[in-house]
Amino acid sequence: MSKLLRVLPLLLMISIAFGGGMVENTNQSADFVRMMARNASTDLDAVFFNPAGLTKLDNGMHLYLSSQTVIQSRTITGKATIPGAGLVTMDKEYEGTTFVPVFPNFYFAYKMDKLVFSAGFTPIGGGGSAVFEDGVPSFEAPVSALVPVMAAAGVTGYNFDIDFNGSSTYLGGQASVAYAINDMISVSLGARFFSAGNSYKGHLKDIKVETAGGDFAPGDVMRNIAALYTGAAATATGASASMQTFIDGGFGDYNFTTIVASGNPLFTQADLDAMTAGFVALGVPGFDPDTWTPTIAQGAYNIAAATAAGTAPVYTAQGLVLDAKTANLVVDATQSGTGFAPIVGLNISLMDKLNIGIRYEGMAALELTNSNDDPNAVLYADGETSNADMPALFGVGLSYLVMPSLNVAFDYNMYFNEDVNWDGKEADVENGSEIAVGAEFALSKALLLSAGYNMATSGALDAYQTDLSYSLNSSTIGLGAKYTLNPQMAISLGFSSTAYEEGSKSGVVYALADDGVTPSLTGDETYMKTATVFAIGLQKSF
Repeated sequence: MSKLLRVLPLLLMISIAFGGGMVENTNQSADFVRMMARNASTDLDAVFFNPAGLTKLDNGMHLYLSSQTVIQSRTITGKATIPGAGLVTMDKEYEGTTFVPVFPNFYFAYKMDKLVFSAGFTPIGGGGSAVFEDGVPSFEAPVSALVPVMAAAGVTGYNFDIDFNGSSTYLGGQASVAYAINDMISVSLGARFFSAGNSYKGHLKDIKVETAGGDFAPGDVMRNIAALYTGAAATATGASASMQTFIDGGFGDYNFTTIVASGNPLFTQADLDAMTAGFVALGVPGFDPDTWTPTIAQGAYNIAAATAAGTAPVYTAQGLVLDAKTANLVVDATQSGTGFAPIVGLNISLMDKLNIGIRYEGMAALELTNSNDDPNAVLYADGETSNADMPALFGVGLSYLVMPSLNVAFDYNMYFNEDVNWDGKEADVENGSEIAVGAEFALSKALLLSAGYNMATSGALDAYQTDLSYSLNSSTIGLGAKYTLNPQMAISLGFSSTAYEEGSKSGVVYALADDGVTPSLTGDETYMKTATVFAIGLQKSF
């Protein structure tokens, strides 16, 4: 359970992006989805991808609105083992989904000759959460260890009630000014404001172990055993006292076979049978009625009583440990924070065929503050802070008009993950990157068909990966079209599918043997995702 406390706060360090950003969403227009390479764009989505390229727009006001529907599936396998013993306690596959019905992008630009003012609104990070109905390995592995630990108590399985609903939205509002120095070179300067909001609500509770007699809280099973030992101690003490009658009556040195044969009404064959069964129940070995006497039996009863009386508190203490280990966890909290990042851009146009877009987004220092009404909260204690910086980005794009009907584009982005503060997690990442190529073919004056390919390296090392926060290298194919309804209006449609490289991590520490009851537990995990996006965008000029 201690592992759970460590990984839950990482739940919403996820991105809906299918590109190279670990936390920044790069799919910020329907035109990006249909083409994959937009860093040299001179359309209105250049507000995000190439602000300096906006000087290529016509004079006037321009509006762009797009929305995407994002569907992600996540599969995690986890295998937990007790080191040394080689005992596998859990080997299971977990499936999760992320569904974002509306992922909006809004852009505005107003051009006056060489000067362009622009603004944009995007879900720059987050935008959803992964839902695993059956939990994930780190939730279940510590519970699975209860079965071998309590096998002697008749435990054969376990069950629990889990529900965790988290949402994350990092909204980005940006504004910039672009200026055309001449027909060839334009520059831009702007900034993006980040407003981060995470919410966490759910529970992990009612952990029970399965026995032949029913399902019980683990601590109750141990207390029931303690009660049996207490009862055994009382029984043995009473039996010891009953032997005193024989000792006082002068039969202390007679074996029990002789006592029964003597016809003593105080000790019959039925009493001898009961004594034999009693010693077995108390775990006293070697009882022999031909050699054992009441004096010997009394000594054995006294030892059994002392042993049982001393063992009962051990199980009572173990019950208390298991109570703490399997206590209900309930969370109902939010996190919020704000940050700023500068954005500078350069656009270079050559030979009326080649356009080059360059932009740099600075790192945004982002500190999240917890808000929690529960003063005894174990998770997300009120007022505590955590760091979730947005990495800096350097992007460059080339757009080349091969022929009047065919345009080809190339993109490269570098994400400076190593420079952020993620409360230590930045030590487990490298800088990420992505390379993309896209093409547009004019089927007619009004209709453009497009396709693209994006290959991204996230930068996450094996040490970074957890079942609740993992980032994988990916390859994405995008398809779509743009249709110009009239000189002032165009509509874009896009579809993309992303395939991820499987990630893995060995030596995952699920639990430590730090309580004298439950064992250490380590494991191996594999991670996989898929993503599908449907997008529609509308551009209107005035």
